Amino acid sequence: MSDRPYTDDDLRAEAARQHATLAEDPHFMGVGERMEDAWVPSVETAEDGSARTWTGLLVTPDETGDDEDYTAFGEAQRTIYDLITGAADVSEWAINLGADGLTPSTEHEITLDAGEQPLARVHFAFSPTMPAEIRTAFVQGLGQAIDDADAALDEPTLDGDCDGDVFELISDIASRLRDATDSGEYHAVGLIYDLANGRTTVTEARAELAEITLRHV
Repeated sequence: MSDRPYTDDDLRAEAARQHATLAEDPHFMGVGERMEDAWVPSVETAEDGSARTWTGLLVTPDETGDDEDYTAFGEAQRTIYDLITGAADVSEWAINLGADGLTPSTEHEITLDAGEQPLARVHFAFSPTMPAEIRTAFVQGLGQAIDDADAALDEPTLDGDCDGDVFELISDIASRLRDATDSGEYHAVGLIYDLANGRTTVTEARAELAEITLRHV
């Protein structure tokens, strides 16, 4: 047992707290200074030689030709500043991933959309020793499981039956089965199976149940 008066979790919590403060109030002018010589990713590897830094892409001579126009550069700087200050706080995740030796993947993610608005997004981090094909298979398997669950939720209930009605009837059938010992028991079990698998409706099952004779009922 460690003699330290603090835990590893304490260390991670403090690291996460300090990590988060780094982006709380970034210096606006500093954002611009760091942009100046940084390459714009979408044109950084242009084979035609058109690669540009933010300065080269956005700073142009003004109308007089004696000075430079930073208007477009300033607009991009403001947007980047707003993205930094509005970023989600994932400091705790970042610290824990690093401490656990996991590397965030830039190639794998699953996004669940609600119309045009993302509803949820799953990001992945893997051990550096995990082969690429296993990473892809894992993400695809999880994605398929999510799709299957989503499809099941979208399936309409027969005749507008609500879940409450279904479970109430299942409970009624189960309670009547407690003391049943004749062939009606098997018929009732069949009703439960059909209800659970969407092969019948509440209305049809109620009518069929009324015709079943169970002993001790």
